[in-house]
Amino acid sequence: MSHSALSSLRRRALRLSPLAACLAAALLMPAGHASVRPAAERGSLQVGNCDDAGPGSLRDTVAAAADGDTVDLSGLGCDTITLSSGAIGIGVADLSLTGPGRKQLTISGGDADRVFDHAGTGTLSLSGLSVTHGFGLEGGGCVRSAGNLVLDGVTVSACAAGTPDTAGVAGGGASAAVDATLTNTDFLDNTVDGNLRVRGGGLAVGGSLHASGSRFSNNRAYSHEVAGGNAFQNIAEGGAIHVLVDAELVDSTISGNTAQSDTYEVFGGGLAVGSDPDNAAGSLDLLGSEVSGNTVVSGCPVCAPQGGGIAAVGITRLRQTVVSNNTVGSAGSYGGAGGLRVFDAASAEIVQSTISGNHADSAGGGLIGPSQGYLTIDASLITDNFAGNQGGTNEGGGGVLCFSCTIQLSSSTVSGNTAGANGGGIGILFGEYAPGTSTVIDSTVSGNVGNEGGGFMLDGGRAQFSNSTIAFNQASERGAGISGSEYAYEIDLQSSIVAGNTTGTDANNVWAYPDTVSGANNLIPNAPGLPAAMPADTLTGDPLLLPLADNGGATPTHALGKGSPALDAGNNAVGLVFDQRGDGFPREVGAAADIGAFEQQAAAPDDTIFADGFDAAE
Repeated sequence: MSHSALSSLRRRALRLSPLAACLAAALLMPAGHASVRPAAERGSLQVGNCDDAGPGSLRDTVAAAADGDTVDLSGLGCDTITLSSGAIGIGVADLSLTGPGRKQLTISGGDADRVFDHAGTGTLSLSGLSVTHGFGLEGGGCVRSAGNLVLDGVTVSACAAGTPDTAGVAGGGASAAVDATLTNTDFLDNTVDGNLRVRGGGLAVGGSLHASGSRFSNNRAYSHEVAGGNAFQNIAEGGAIHVLVDAELVDSTISGNTAQSDTYEVFGGGLAVGSDPDNAAGSLDLLGSEVSGNTVVSGCPVCAPQGGGIAAVGITRLRQTVVSNNTVGSAGSYGGAGGLRVFDAASAEIVQSTISGNHADSAGGGLIGPSQGYLTIDASLITDNFAGNQGGTNEGGGGVLCFSCTIQLSSSTVSGNTAGANGGGIGILFGEYAPGTSTVIDSTVSGNVGNEGGGFMLDGGRAQFSNSTIAFNQASERGAGISGSEYAYEIDLQSSIVAGNTTGTDANNVWAYPDTVSGANNLIPNAPGLPAAMPADTLTGDPLLLPLADNGGATPTHALGKGSPALDAGNNAVGLVFDQRGDGFPREVGAAADIGAFEQQAAAPDDTIFADGFDAAE
């Protein structure tokens, strides 16, 4: 069982001018420093050959460089430099190395040592080259920086850090003690091995990361069991990337990476931000990116690894991002949040994004939101995720799971998700400890499967559904559309359709504890429901919903068939401008709003035929 669930169970059982400066420096410079070059003389140093060492080599050129210099490798006639006498040490604070292009020049550590070891506390900048086959025992397999790291048009591949006997290793490909900035950079096939804390199969950053147009693929972070060691301290974080503070990734891809521990917890098969074990919080922003096919696995039979794609501690924002086909599990068939796990955050936002095809052995197939925080999902699709309940924790949430958090779902579709426990589409546990009322507005919850609450399970607290469609969900127990436990204080339904939901062969749209359902202008075919009565004006006819389809907008919807009793029979109590599909699809067309997430739009006017036989369009 997750830490959040355990914690909540206990509760229940009860952030000078430049010229003057130069003149002053010249007057204060002591005698005997004629060999120190003033900044105006610093510039570009040319690498003359592809030797490992000696005059004109990269090694000697770097050794002769001063703080702020640029080492230029663009004129070399070779395509590979192989280092045979160790890593190239960089002692100055700031140094730039510029190559002819990553496909034109590769620098190899020969699997014996790192390629670059930057001891300076400034910035090491690399551009237009590849580094490969480096090895760093203490981390930073190809590149290690004690300061900041800037990579532009660089490939870091087949690098390795640590051994199973090395404790606390970080950065299979590269590590930066402070911040890192990546542009059009790839981390491919790097590994970090060790025991105790192991972080960042591709990249480990001690401060903040900004990456754009970059790719992280087939990297691995592995914490091994060691004889005589403490099995319950072997933690792996970030199969591709670990960032301790803030992370921003734009137009980037994180795919096919693995985070693994032989004996204990694992966080973030692709990306880990902050650290849940260390109570270290950062923030995560993903824009126009993809996190797919990553894996978290633990050999521990009683542990619950988290975040097959992403594990983030702190405020998290996903925009125009896809999180798909990630997996989390353990030897004991535990594991939560197949796609995304958010810890210890006031808020998490998923906007114009897709969470699909993720798998968790136990709970939260698509994602798990921040406990006692707000999870906002807008104009997004949560589909075909799976939470197996194979560890028997009974936490559920095939698409979305919240432990005492407030969900704000708008203009979105949650469809085709499966939970082995409750909440096939959405599950809220310990909702009585959530910071506010959960809301489903202008949204569709369709075709999900669970034990109780096939579409939506409210175990505690309050939920309000407005202008939404909850349809064709299935439950093996009760409340196939919406279910509320005895801890659910209120379910309010406004202008919503709850129809076509089944338990076995029986219609079972809403199940709620007595006197907990309020609202108006709804369509629920098997009203009055069990055991609570539905609002008095509830319609009970067939809404004639058409199959879930692309009817315009960002997410699929159920259109209303001709003659549906939902037409012009709803309300717009929350003041919506558009229906679920957004701009171009007004919420109110005709005498009143339609019931449900879909508003039937006005028919296009017939073409006008003129006497000459041409229509108006011509």
